[in-house]
Amino acid sequence: MSANTATSRRPWCIAAALGLLLAACIGCVQHAGPEEIKLIGDAQAAYARSDDQAAIAKAGEFLAQNSHTAEADVAYYVRGLAHYRAKDLPAAREDLKQAAERARGKGLRVKAVKALGDLALETGDADWARTLYTQALDEMDLDKPSADEVRYGLGCALQIKGLWWDADLQFDRLMHDFPDRPVARLAGRRIRCQAWTFQLAAFDRQDLAEAESARLAKIGLKTAVREAVVDGKLQFLLQAGWYETRAAAEAAGKTLRAAASDAQLVPAR
Repeated sequence: MSANTATSRRPWCIAAALGLLLAACIGCVQHAGPEEIKLIGDAQAAYARSDDQAAIAKAGEFLAQNSHTAEADVAYYVRGLAHYRAKDLPAAREDLKQAAERARGKGLRVKAVKALGDLALETGDADWARTLYTQALDEMDLDKPSADEVRYGLGCALQIKGLWWDADLQFDRLMHDFPDRPVARLAGRRIRCQAWTFQLAAFDRQDLAEAESARLAKIGLKTAVREAVVDGKLQFLLQAGWYETRAAAEAAGKTLRAAASDAQLVPAR
């Protein structure tokens, strides 16, 4: 081989070597040091004691210098939960998205996706909540207790979309698999519903419910008293209106809440 030939091939050899080095580095994971990781522990401890501002500050301190590390997924998740509980929903959404995208393990990713589903449901985006809850169910162990909350959220989102039968499937499965969980009682109140109503109050005695209904009638608000068993106890619910769709109920609610500010929109049988 001539010297000129060897020289002409050298750039190709260098490029090949650089390519192999880059491929090897792609699989490398950068980890934060012990002191930085302690900040995540401090953030988790603060969140556990309901000190959301401290949790946000500690997680933020970690992320300021370590957002590129493997441990950043946990920091984003904890800060997202703290923002959520502090009612800073835009910040919570962004952090939880980062946690879901960066999650190294399925467990954390499912938790972040479920939290995003809760946030979407709370802000009235039933379509996005449905997508997120479905994704979480597809990835998680359906025998784990956390599946009950995901199924409940999905059922609520389906009811908002008017998919009552599909919602009942989720509530039925929840109540079958987790009969002793608190969320199963909530599912029991929403199952077999097919319309929306506004609940103004709940009474232990029928005469009290009827008296309040009569008082409201005098100011032009028509209500009805309906019996319901709530947590094994008979109650008399004061309700107003009967709407086939959530949209119709929300439109009517603008007027109704002017007379009854505490009115809550709930599914009804």
